[in-house]
Amino acid sequence: MAVRIARVLYRRWESLSPEERKPLESLAGNVKERALAVRGEVDDGAAERELEQASTELAEALGADEVAELREQLKRELERVDREQRASRAA
Repeated sequence: MAVRIARVLYRRWESLSPEERKPLESLAGNVKERALAVRGEVDDGAAERELEQASTELAEALGADEVAELREQLKRELERVDREQRASRAA
């Protein structure tokens, strides 16, 4: 879940204009690095917590309107994943 949230945030950052992206570049880079760490590690949850913190920081920096839009995108993504899981169980 945390990786999906990070992916949505990172894509939103990528869609910004270069001028808007520049001040958020280090936060977005941190989210990307943490997401890769979570995908590559099995640990006690520390990597996922660090990813959640980095994602929260980027979401806050993007602003309230951006966060509302990201929540809607995340909702659609979760619904899609749920449909896929149900379909694979039914098959």
